[in-house]
Amino acid sequence: MEKQYGAIPFVRGDEGIEVVMITSASGYWIFPKGRFETDHGKGGTARLEALEEAGVEGKLFKKNSYKARVYIKSGERVRLTLYPLEVRTIHEAWKEDFRRKRKILSVAKAKKLITSDELLACLEKFERDFAG
Repeated sequence: MEKQYGAIPFVRGDEGIEVVMITSASGYWIFPKGRFETDHGKGGTARLEALEEAGVEGKLFKKNSYKARVYIKSGERVRLTLYPLEVRTIHEAWKEDFRRKRKILSVAKAKKLITSDELLACLEKFERDFAG
């Protein structure tokens, strides 16, 4: 089973924690993720995907990770590890902005957009760790 790494990008706002979500190639709301890049390592892969797919950069929390088994567009099941990423920079233009939508929204609203039970479980664990 292939491994992928990604991030749950978040910002701390007046209303509490908000997360950055993007659309997948199929139009589902997800977090940025991608295939393991050996030359970047696990955390580096997560940072790179957040920058390329969501146009955000920040501080990665490697000691917190959330694991899921999810299906990707090809129908293949992958082992996904997501790391929290506290966003410090939000780019107005980014590498994949032509093919992805991006939203910054409350955890409660994000939960309503997620269609994968496994991804939802990751967000709920993140919420307990960071928004509680």
